[in-house]
Amino acid sequence: MRAKTPRIAASRLIAALHDRDLEAAVALYEDDATLVCYPGMLVKGLPAIRTFLEGLFSLKADVHYGTRVFTEVGDLTLFAAKWTLLNVIQTPLPMPKASYLVHITLLRKQPDGDWLIAVDNPWGPEPPPTGEE
Repeated sequence: MRAKTPRIAASRLIAALHDRDLEAAVALYEDDATLVCYPGMLVKGLPAIRTFLEGLFSLKADVHYGTRVFTEVGDLTLFAAKWTLLNVIQTPLPMPKASYLVHITLLRKQPDGDWLIAVDNPWGPEPPPTGEE
Protein backbone atom coordinates (compact mmCIF):
# COMPACT_ATOMS: atom_id res chain seq x y z
CA MET A 1 0.00 0.00 0.00
CA ARG A 2 1.48 3.33 -1.03
CA ALA A 3 1.88 6.32 1.28
CA LYS A 4 1.72 9.37 -0.97
CA THR A 5 1.93 11.88 1.93
CA PRO A 6 3.81 11.90 5.24
CA ARG A 7 0.48 12.06 7.08
CA ILE A 8 -0.67 8.84 5.40
CA ALA A 9 2.64 7.14 6.25
CA ALA A 10 2.44 8.21 9.91
CA SER A 11 -1.21 7.15 10.17
CA ARG A 12 -0.35 3.76 8.70
CA LEU A 13 2.51 3.34 11.17
CA ILE A 14 0.20 4.08 14.10
CA ALA A 15 -2.44 1.69 12.71
CA ALA A 16 0.17 -1.06 12.16
CA LEU A 17 1.47 -0.64 15.72
CA HIS A 18 -2.07 -0.71 17.11
CA ASP A 19 -3.01 -3.78 15.04
CA ARG A 20 0.36 -5.47 15.62
CA ASP A 21 0.67 -5.83 11.83
CA LEU A 22 4.34 -6.66 11.33
CA GLU A 23 4.35 -6.61 7.52
CA ALA A 24 2.51 -3.29 7.31
CA ALA A 25 4.86 -1.71 9.85
CA VAL A 26 8.09 -2.94 8.25
CA ALA A 27 6.90 -1.80 4.80
CA LEU A 28 6.89 1.81 6.05
CA TYR A 29 10.67 1.93 6.65
CA GLU A 30 13.51 2.65 4.23
CA ASP A 31 15.83 -0.32 3.67
CA ASP A 32 18.58 1.29 5.76
CA ALA A 33 16.34 3.10 8.28
CA THR A 34 17.44 3.58 11.88
CA LEU A 35 15.12 2.95 14.83
CA VAL A 36 15.72 3.81 18.48
CA CYS A 37 14.53 0.55 20.02
CA TYR A 38 15.15 1.83 23.55
CA PRO A 39 16.64 5.12 24.78
CA GLY A 40 20.31 4.97 23.86
CA MET A 41 19.96 1.78 21.76
CA LEU A 42 19.73 1.86 17.95
CA VAL A 43 18.98 -0.77 15.32
CA LYS A 44 19.61 -0.23 11.60
CA GLY A 45 18.12 -1.88 8.53
CA LEU A 46 14.92 -3.79 7.85
CA PRO A 47 16.00 -7.15 9.34
CA ALA A 48 16.88 -5.52 12.67
CA ILE A 49 13.73 -3.37 12.66
CA ARG A 50 11.63 -6.47 11.91
CA THR A 51 13.22 -8.33 14.85
CA PHE A 52 12.59 -5.39 17.17
CA LEU A 53 8.95 -5.08 16.08
CA GLU A 54 8.37 -8.83 16.50
CA GLY A 55 9.56 -8.50 20.09
CA LEU A 56 7.45 -5.40 20.66
CA PHE A 57 4.32 -7.06 19.31
CA SER A 58 4.92 -10.13 21.49
CA LEU A 59 4.51 -7.89 24.57
CA LYS A 60 0.92 -7.22 23.50
CA ALA A 61 1.13 -3.65 24.76
CA ASP A 62 -1.60 -1.21 23.79
CA VAL A 63 -0.63 2.36 23.01
CA HIS A 64 -2.70 5.47 22.54
CA TYR A 65 -1.53 8.30 20.29
CA GLY A 66 -2.60 11.84 21.05
CA THR A 67 -1.50 15.16 19.58
CA ARG A 68 0.28 14.82 16.22
CA VAL A 69 2.44 17.49 14.59
CA PHE A 70 4.03 17.50 11.11
CA THR A 71 6.84 19.82 10.00
CA GLU A 72 7.35 19.48 6.25
CA VAL A 73 10.46 20.83 4.52
CA GLY A 74 10.91 19.72 0.93
CA ASP A 75 11.44 15.96 0.75
CA LEU A 76 11.69 15.59 4.55
CA THR A 77 9.00 15.65 7.21
CA LEU A 78 9.45 15.58 10.95
CA PHE A 79 6.53 13.87 12.67
CA ALA A 80 6.01 14.14 16.42
CA ALA A 81 3.20 12.67 18.50
CA LYS A 82 2.43 12.12 22.17
CA TRP A 83 1.78 8.51 23.12
CA THR A 84 1.00 6.58 26.28
CA LEU A 85 0.83 2.95 27.30
CA LEU A 86 -2.70 1.83 28.02
CA ASN A 87 -1.70 -1.27 29.96
CA VAL A 88 1.26 -2.38 31.99
CA ILE A 89 3.73 -4.59 30.19
CA GLN A 90 6.40 -6.77 31.68
CA THR A 91 9.82 -6.20 30.17
CA PRO A 92 13.35 -6.81 31.40
CA LEU A 93 14.21 -3.16 30.66
CA PRO A 94 13.16 -0.36 33.01
CA MET A 95 10.46 1.83 31.48
CA PRO A 96 10.62 5.64 31.42
CA LYS A 97 8.57 7.23 34.21
CA ALA A 98 6.98 9.94 32.03
CA SER A 99 3.16 10.06 31.90
CA TYR A 100 3.49 10.26 28.12
CA LEU A 101 6.31 9.98 25.63
CA VAL A 102 6.96 11.84 22.39
CA HIS A 103 7.36 9.73 19.25
CA ILE A 104 9.64 11.53 16.77
CA THR A 105 9.99 10.24 13.22
CA LEU A 106 11.83 11.58 10.19
CA LEU A 107 10.11 10.64 6.94
CA ARG A 108 11.70 11.03 3.52
CA LYS A 109 10.03 11.28 0.13
CA GLN A 110 11.22 8.48 -2.14
CA PRO A 111 11.97 8.79 -5.88
CA ASP A 112 8.63 7.08 -6.65
CA GLY A 113 6.74 9.69 -4.57
CA ASP A 114 6.05 7.46 -1.56
CA TRP A 115 7.02 8.54 1.95
CA LEU A 116 9.03 6.15 4.13
CA ILE A 117 10.58 6.36 7.58
CA ALA A 118 14.31 7.16 7.61
CA VAL A 119 14.74 7.61 11.39
CA ASP A 120 12.24 6.52 14.04
CA ASN A 121 12.53 7.42 17.71
CA PRO A 122 9.43 6.49 19.73
CA TRP A 123 11.22 7.60 22.91
CA GLY A 124 11.81 11.18 21.79
CA PRO A 125 14.05 13.12 24.17
CA GLU A 126 13.51 10.66 27.03
CA PRO A 127 16.88 9.64 28.55
CA PRO A 128 17.52 5.99 29.28
CA PRO A 129 15.90 5.02 32.61
CA THR A 130 18.29 3.93 35.32
CA GLY A 131 15.92 1.41 36.87
CA GLU A 132 16.19 3.31 40.14
CA GLU A 133 13.37 5.33 41.72
